[in-house]
Amino acid sequence: MASSYAVVGAILSFFLAVGAGAAQEQPLEAGAPTAPAQGAYSLEDACKQTTVHYELCMATLSSDRSAKSADTVGLARVAILAAQKNASETATYLSSIYDDDSIENKTMQLQQCLEDCGERYEAAVEQLTDATVALDMGAYREAGALVAASQAEVKLCQRGFRVVPGHKNILTGRNREVDRLCSIALTITKLIRPSPDISF
Repeated sequence: MASSYAVVGAILSFFLAVGAGAAQEQPLEAGAPTAPAQGAYSLEDACKQTTVHYELCMATLSSDRSAKSADTVGLARVAILAAQKNASETATYLSSIYDDDSIENKTMQLQQCLEDCGERYEAAVEQLTDATVALDMGAYREAGALVAASQAEVKLCQRGFRVVPGHKNILTGRNREVDRLCSIALTITKLIRPSPDISF
């Protein structure tokens, strides 16, 4: 589904790609920092920072072998990729039920809501993809902002279903899961501390 959300994601990808090229020539240029991270957290310590999402954090990150020996940046990357995978699966699910005529009381209002959510999830997946690129560039604030933006798309999707009679909870479980994974990814990304001699 082509939409303005997808266009925004494409624009973000373009600027991040430009930033990557600039970072190779001028590593300390504002807007494309490549700072090394300090203050590494262990997997368990990082998950403790997610408070109410501790168990989900441990289960999700522990399933990736690389997380056991990863530094804080590595843990953030694993968390973002987990959120991205979940969001991508939800986008695929949305596409399938959008074309499913067997859904009871499938009104035009529901159809429109499914289409809107499909577009929002497309945007969320692109933003999470861009977040991993930003993370790899050392642009930690940008990575966090992109994760937050993707989480906002999920929340807006859930809000849209509140006004659809009989189908308010059709995506509640999936939206809640992606929302929690985004919260985990955002919390861990914020734990990254660049070297004090590099200004953001």
